[in-house]
Amino acid sequence: MSGIVQPRKWTETLSEDVYVRLCNCRSEKSDILPLAQARWDYIKGRKGWEKEDALVSTLELLDDNSCSFDLTCDEYDEILGKIR
Repeated sequence: MSGIVQPRKWTETLSEDVYVRLCNCRSEKSDILPLAQARWDYIKGRKGWEKEDALVSTLELLDDNSCSFDLTCDEYDEILGKIR
């Protein structure tokens, strides 16, 4: 056992407003970090997964929800650096 407590669903650590926007396909650019953090909290500790996987999968999910955001390299790096 790694000692890491993972949520049962990756969305359960989201704030209500971020979750509601995600469910309604109305996510905002400011939601990217909390969404990526929630995904990272869910997958961290699993072999072969990195923080960038959480960010990329978040951006793919948002794109699938018709909420596409064109991040600059600096924005991408900044979000990636804030995932803990």
